[in-house]
Amino acid sequence: MSLSPRGSIIVGTGLKMRTVSAGDIENLIGFWRSIDGVGLGKGDDRESLERFIRRNPTTCFLLTEEERVVGSVLGGFDGRRGYIYHLAVCPEKRRQGWGRVLMDAVCRELEKLGAHKIHLFVLNNNHHALEFYRYLGWEHRTDIRVMSSDRSIEKHRTD
Repeated sequence: MSLSPRGSIIVGTGLKMRTVSAGDIENLIGFWRSIDGVGLGKGDDRESLERFIRRNPTTCFLLTEEERVVGSVLGGFDGRRGYIYHLAVCPEKRRQGWGRVLMDAVCRELEKLGAHKIHLFVLNNNHHALEFYRYLGWEHRTDIRVMSSDRSIEKHRTD
C-alpha cells in the first residue's frame, strides 16, 4: 500500500481507500442499496450520515475503483466501545481480501480512539456476512440481545 497525492491509500491495482466525506453520501447510499444483506433504516439518510461522519471522521472508509464505490465501512466510537456499520464489498471484488482491508482499517482507528471492545450489527439472514465475520475471528454473542426504540414514533404518540 502507498499514499497517493490526494491522501488516498492505494491498496491494489486501480483500488484506493480513503476516509468518507459528506460529498460521498449519495454514492454510499446508492452503493448500499445495490448490495444484498445491507439494511438501510431511518439513520441512513443524508443528514444523519453527515452527522455520523462529522463525529467519526477517521473511522469511516471508502474503497473506490476509478471513482466508483466498491467497498465501505462506517465506524463509530461512543467513548467506551467501537461500533461497525455497513461493511460492504461489491460482489465482483469479494474473496480478494478487501473486506479484511476495510475491517483492519476501521478497527485500527477505533483502537487508536480507545475502543477496547468493538461491536457490529449483522442482519440475521445475511449468512455471507456472518460467515465472513466468523472467519475473521468475531464471536457471535448469545448472552445479549439488541433492543431498539424508534424515537421518531415516541415523539408522535399521544397519551
